[in-house]
Amino acid sequence: MEQNEKIYHKESYALGDGNFLSERQVAVLNQLALGLSNKQIAHVLGVAEPTIKMHVSSLLRAFKVQNRVQILLKAKEMHFV
Repeated sequence: MEQNEKIYHKESYALGDGNFLSERQVAVLNQLALGLSNKQIAHVLGVAEPTIKMHVSSLLRAFKVQNRVQILLKAKEMHFV
């Protein structure tokens, strides 16, 4: 495990409505917080760019926001990043 990797604990990523962020959503969220593009995140995580777009879309729905900046603001407010 890399030094900057966090151990995933489902309970730590509760959205307050009975739902939780998945381990992969948390990984994408952490890369978004670093300012990476979808293409860069795909490279880091070893998946295709459309997969990252799908995860970003699911984060938008999970946080009930409109864009990536709002994802990060909400995630910071919830102490996810």
